[in-house]
Amino acid sequence: MSYNVSVLASTVYELLLSFSLYKRQTLMKYLDLGSKWPGEVEESLSPELKQAIASKENLFFEDLLVLFIEQSPYKHDIDSFFEWLGNMSAGELFERIASSLDDQRAIPTNLLAQRDQSIKLLKEWNTQYFQDHREGVLERLTADAESKQKMLEEDSGEEVILQASRFVVESKTVQNVCLIPSLHIQPMALIDHLKDTLYISYSVKDPKKERNELLRFTKALGDEKRLKILEFLSQESHTFTDIVSEIGMAKGNIHHHLSILRGAGLVNIHIKDDRNTFYYSTNKEIAEEFRMLVDQLL
Repeated sequence: MSYNVSVLASTVYELLLSFSLYKRQTLMKYLDLGSKWPGEVEESLSPELKQAIASKENLFFEDLLVLFIEQSPYKHDIDSFFEWLGNMSAGELFERIASSLDDQRAIPTNLLAQRDQSIKLLKEWNTQYFQDHREGVLERLTADAESKQKMLEEDSGEEVILQASRFVVESKTVQNVCLIPSLHIQPMALIDHLKDTLYISYSVKDPKKERNELLRFTKALGDEKRLKILEFLSQESHTFTDIVSEIGMAKGNIHHHLSILRGAGLVNIHIKDDRNTFYYSTNKEIAEEFRMLVDQLL
């Protein structure tokens, strides 16, 4: 393994991720939260906050906040984190993120304005949504992070990453991988590539909801097209374009099937040097995991 693996648990990051999910709303039907979640959240938001979020053009600064969260001594305290972030000068902000960005992410000239807008929105998001869903969050995130840290002492970083997220890091340019436990994105995993570092948000499993995992398995396997995709990917890893060509379906349909397979943990995603292209392969250990879930149920 040519890269370092660390684990970051943070209620600030969970706040940020929940905000990003609401703003983007791209994965909702594949998450346990469900496609109705944004509408349910809106019931607790003021018209002013809904308008402010809707009018925000992009999440450039929010996507970089993980860099500040990682460096902050207040990653577990939302109010203290925002006070710490808000007191930084433009020069300090620049210094903390410049070395982590490549040519694909140019630093805007209005960095302070973006910081201030982000803090204002996220503070309101915390007040109107997140603080009512914070009970036990830090404890669960921390417990899972400690579990992964212990695994890193006994197993390889590659294996821990794979078990947590089904990502396989094969890029020669990656020097650091940061695993971030999350509750909102169950059962998916998300990745952000910043220069030589990968930030992988992975789902914290709820032992009380093992039946949900079994249902995801059976649903994913209960479709002939998805079985064909798994068979195709069982020989070697392939790109999305390869899968489209082999299966002969529209891109939107293939994306839908792959998302269901990902949510059930049936496919691995390979990260190579071309960061714009993912490779997929079948998780061949899934049969044993499926058998264990059935045994636990029965």
